[in-house]
Amino acid sequence: MRYRLEYIGLLLAASLVPLLPRPVVVALAKIFGAVASVVDRYGRRIALANLDCAFGGKYSASEKRRIIRESYQHFAQTMLDLIWSPR
Repeated sequence: MRYRLEYIGLLLAASLVPLLPRPVVVALAKIFGAVASVVDRYGRRIALANLDCAFGGKYSASEKRRIIRESYQHFAQTMLDLIWSPR
């Protein structure tokens, strides 16, 4: 069931994203990335462990949350750019 939903979502994105202007795509990527960073508990936990391993106590909890959120946003931007690029 999950894979079918992902496939349908990808088909929708592939048909709709190229129709959007670039600033809208960028804004959507920021929104989707921010939401994903909150919803994806498993991925967030791994990202936090990676930050702790790489930087120890260099960053505060709020800075780590910001880094993780921005990482998700950059990933979303890259994926939407790939879908948008045929335009």
